[in-house]
Amino acid sequence: MSIHHIGHTRLFSPTLYFDLLNVLHVPQISKNLLSVHKFTSDTNTFFEFHPNYFLLKDRRSKKLLLHGPNSHGLYQFPSFKHQTPPSALIGERVSLPQWHSRLSHPSLKLVKKILSSFQLLVSNSTITDPCSACLSSKSKQLPFSASLSRSTCPLELIHTDVWGPAPICSKSGFKYHVSFLDDFSRYTWLYPIYCKGDVTRIFQKFKNYVECFFKEKICTVQSDWGGEYRPFHTLLQSLGISHRVSCPHTHQQNGKIERKHQHIVETGLTLLSHAKVPLQFWEDAFSTACYLINRLPTPVLRNNSPIHTLFHREPDYSFLRTFGCACWPNLHPYNKNKLQPRSLLCLFLGYSPLHKRYKCLHLPSNRVYISRDVVFNENSFPYTSASPTSSLSPNISVQVFNNPSPLLIPHDYQPTATSSLDIPSSTENIILRTLDTTPSPNHSLSISDSLNPPSPT
Repeated sequence: MSIHHIGHTRLFSPTLYFDLLNVLHVPQISKNLLSVHKFTSDTNTFFEFHPNYFLLKDRRSKKLLLHGPNSHGLYQFPSFKHQTPPSALIGERVSLPQWHSRLSHPSLKLVKKILSSFQLLVSNSTITDPCSACLSSKSKQLPFSASLSRSTCPLELIHTDVWGPAPICSKSGFKYHVSFLDDFSRYTWLYPIYCKGDVTRIFQKFKNYVECFFKEKICTVQSDWGGEYRPFHTLLQSLGISHRVSCPHTHQQNGKIERKHQHIVETGLTLLSHAKVPLQFWEDAFSTACYLINRLPTPVLRNNSPIHTLFHREPDYSFLRTFGCACWPNLHPYNKNKLQPRSLLCLFLGYSPLHKRYKCLHLPSNRVYISRDVVFNENSFPYTSASPTSSLSPNISVQVFNNPSPLLIPHDYQPTATSSLDIPSSTENIILRTLDTTPSPNHSLSISDSLNPPSPT
């Protein structure tokens, strides 16, 4: 007879059980036959056969293990069922959505793990609709994928955003600034403004300026959908410029200019903190921060600087000085008599947006001098000992001397660069004027004059 399978089984008695190894499964046999030799070898026992019964005993202790009958000339092994304590089981199959509700609405992955680990009964019904309670109470932003788009030339894409309002007005009365970021070079232009309504007017000036310099047109502008950019949308349509906007309350879609704002503000506040300069000078600190960030290498540009990427020239770092340090500009051309001092202790406020070199604030008079002939003490900071009331006057005048060059920004370029692209200007109307080589002793240019300069002759 053919053997289909070979395996192991177990025979039970009222007090113990016997493991049988290598049991042959023969479907055609009519009786289950037990080999005495195999049984005694596997269980370490022995049989005593009598005319009407047999005995099974342990080989070592000779203890009686089993008593079996003789039936029709065959010794029959008694059949005993495995005895288990009586128990009653009640099973209820519950749907997966109901288990989801019972477990306080966790994720379905967690629900399935609990059902599998604890062998809980669940019906075979499938989930057809998402849980409305979860959709109502657990809604959140979906993950953002990395942007793979990259501009291939300047002005192809301009990012813009408005920062503010500042809790303290700047010395010139500004509470906001608007930034324009070139996607190709990451070069940033920063313009302080009085209110958000100035954005459209500033953009028109910015557009005319960069398009004239690069001989290229702005193709696309990316902004949020704030109130200041809604009339801006109509202007862009009339100019044939594509306007891309981020979804409401989704600043991540405007992430490049948002991160640039954060970088400028953090750097500007660090400059103010290091020199102990009051917060009223945030306009100068932010403009200086933007000026320097444009010259710093960045991993985004393969460790090139924005100014190198845009102008294909390395920036000059040799003329840079510590913001807020003590400085002495040469004031000899502006003295009214020969007994006046040739210089005064001033505060270094950064780099002039209209001239090549430095802005110096004289604290007692609140006058800003612009000069290239300046001696610095970068280990001394005037505001650590200055009177707090000496710098709060809003009337600041600017003394211009030493024949500033009409070549504005970048300051560190040769005369072949006739651009003022780096202007983080607090002035809204940019007019280049070459002053006389011999300045008048009383020549001064006030801030009000720079905001509304006379028409050039």
